[in-house]
Formats: sequence, C-alpha cells, structure tokens
Amino acid sequence: MRAETPILRWDKSTSIPDSRGSYASGVINGQLIIAGGTYWEGTKGNWIKKIYTPVVHAFDPMKEQWHKLPDAPSPFAYTASVVINNKLFVMGGFSGQQINSNIYTLERQSGKYIWKHFGAMPANRLFAGAVVVGTSIYLLGGTEQFEPYDPSGTCCTSRTAVRTLLTLDTAEAKPHWRSLAPFPGSPRWLFALQTDDESLWMFGGAYQEKVSDPITRIPEVWRYHLATDRWEQVGAVPAEAIEASPLVPVRFGSSILLASYKKKVWVFDCKTQKWSETTPLPEEVFVDKFFLVDGLIVGAGGENRLDGPRRRSDWTFIGHVNGNGSNK
Repeated sequence: MRAETPILRWDKSTSIPDSRGSYASGVINGQLIIAGGTYWEGTKGNWIKKIYTPVVHAFDPMKEQWHKLPDAPSPFAYTASVVINNKLFVMGGFSGQQINSNIYTLERQSGKYIWKHFGAMPANRLFAGAVVVGTSIYLLGGTEQFEPYDPSGTCCTSRTAVRTLLTLDTAEAKPHWRSLAPFPGSPRWLFALQTDDESLWMFGGAYQEKVSDPITRIPEVWRYHLATDRWEQVGAVPAEAIEASPLVPVRFGSSILLASYKKKVWVFDCKTQKWSETTPLPEEVFVDKFFLVDGLIVGAGGENRLDGPRRRSDWTFIGHVNGNGSNK
C-alpha cells in the first residue's frame, strides 16, 4: 500500500535574528537549534568577504519565537550534525581559518545549554552527510579540504570528495569510529542523505574538479542496507528535481520529503520508490535543513535565491501537514 503523500500549507514565521547558512542544526526538546554558519559582508552585487560565526539560536515553533543560546566553542560551517537523546553532535567542517577536527556537543542541563568537547574526528570532513539510527551516527562522504573558487571564500569545487561510510555508536563506553562498505558510485558532494531506520537513502549530488570545469549533476538514487552492509542503485531523481538541486531531505513516516532551491517539494516513498510532488515553498531559497517538530516541518535561513548568490535568508518556514492550520 502506497504511503499517503503529505499535503502541506507553508507559513513564513518569525525571522531568524542573524541571517546565515551552512550551519549545524537539530532539534532539542522541541526547539530547532541553528549553530554557527556563514554570512557575507557587503551589499547586494558587492558581497566582499565570507564570515564564519559561532552564534547559536533556538526556535520554538509553537510560540514562533527565537532566542539566543551560548555561542559555540569556535566558529564553524559545512559541518555534519545530528541529535541523539536531545544532544546535538557537530562534526568537522571549517572555521574560516582551518578544518575543524573536533566533535562538539550541545545539550540542556539544569535549565542551561552547555557546549562540550566530545572527541576528535576520524579524518578531515566537510560537507559530509550524517544520519542517526538508534544511538549510532552514520557519516557519509564529504570533502577532505575546503576548496573555494576565490580568496573571498566563494564555494566550492569538490576534487577531494570521498566515498567513505563511517559509523560511531555513541552508547559505547569508549565510542570509536568503524568503517563500513564505502559508497561504490562516483565521487560527489551536495547529495541528500536520509534514513528510514532500515536503510540509508542517498539522492543526487554534484561534482566539479576545477573552477573552470562545468558542474556535473548526478541524478542517481542509492540505497545502503544497514543489515547487510550493502549498497544498491535504485533509480534516479526526477530531472526537474536535479535541475533544482541541492535537495534538502526530511523524513515523514515511510516517505522522505525533498525541498529544492526552486521552491518545489518532492516526496519519495521508501516502500514503493515512487516520486510525487507536494505543496511548494513560498520562496526560492536553499534552506540547509528541515526537521519534523511536533508534527510541523520547520526550517530557517540558508541562501536566498531571489537576491542572488551570497545573500543569506532570514526566512523561517513552518509546514503544516495535511491541512493542519494550527501550531497548537
């Protein structure tokens, strides 16, 4: 039986206080956390320098209010991030000066949010994909270096893209990373990664060796079976979705919603592997992450397509599922 395609009504909610993209994010105690990220100094048509920030904010989708949390231990962007048991894990990325080799955590203790150092990364990783199954983190791909087009920080080629799949069980007394079957396809970045707790699902991606090379967009869909440590290719992303990529995935039951840079939102049914469309976003923007929070689909910030490259968005979106018009 095919899963129901969710019908969404999107609202624009309270603006994020500091517009930024490329942040770490997750949901802690029903709050959307946005940590770090980048923005540009300058004005439209004259963005001159990319800034990396340690600023952290939380958004309450029920009250539609933002509030500031303690800054991260250092600026970072292009990290991988997940939440396990109300603890945000921030892994790798770039500080603006050097590759971040640390894993940081953020959690709420005794009414206060506290940052801690969890450990070291197993290798340099920027733009990696990360998901959680149980208490285990799965870290896929990424690049080994920050490869900007120019000295101002315009992003990025992907010559150092890797195909590794690593896992870390955070419940172990002494957690350590293990290597799983590497991704067998061609190197890529900007893929969408999500899980249905049985498999990892990898959608699309892109590759660019040199600044002068055209960007190769890759439409493949790959499935990694957790039980057998095996990859298989299972079709392709619709051509219109690849043209609107990068795609941002959020799990919804047995389906995965994929929001695009050009407003359109697709639904992939993990059981039937069929595609459908649902209600588009109200604006063209590359929101870095969307999350399901108490039945609402919530995301904020990112790169504003309407005002051109480098412009960071202050929009916050709330998606009401299947006609639900209330946050209460």
